[in-house]
Amino acid sequence: MQQIFYTAASPEEYWQLGKDFAFPDPPEACPFCRTSLPLKKHGFYRRNSIPGELPRRILIRRYRCRFCGRTVSFLPGFCLPYFQYTLELIYRALEYRLRQFLSWRACLGRFKELSWEPAHLRFYARRFLAGLARLKLILRQMRPQISLPGKENQRQQAAHLLEVLSFFGDIQSFSVRFYAHCGRSFLAPLAD
Repeated sequence: MQQIFYTAASPEEYWQLGKDFAFPDPPEACPFCRTSLPLKKHGFYRRNSIPGELPRRILIRRYRCRFCGRTVSFLPGFCLPYFQYTLELIYRALEYRLRQFLSWRACLGRFKELSWEPAHLRFYARRFLAGLARLKLILRQMRPQISLPGKENQRQQAAHLLEVLSFFGDIQSFSVRFYAHCGRSFLAPLAD
């Protein structure tokens, strides 16, 4: 199981600090068995994080339940589960394509340092568009008073929702709250 935590540290700072990073405290109770025994530090694992042109292998802190033996990993907020590129890069790609309505070529021009292909950008855009209904549902649960798009076409709804996400401060704040609310990323596939 993964939990995402908000961090003000940049991906580069997080990588440089390594094991010296101030990781969050473990949960008071095991999220699986609900035993009130404190979770025990269970080392680290490495995962890819690509914040720009230099990919990094960052450390992810793990905790283990002393009773059931299951582990909980703490993922920094600039990462999305199962994605190598950082949240900020993915969000910028969505902004350029779905909110600013830039062409694929113009979007790729903004990411010269990454050598992305059009298919890469299309993947993120399709994934976001496919999850619009779920995103609206969770946003309504998180903030019942929020104004969400109605009968607009899919692309206009996406632009409107990206604007709404900016009200959360930054994309990491929204992503962490979304994950805490429903246990999945806002870019997770619908069927898994």
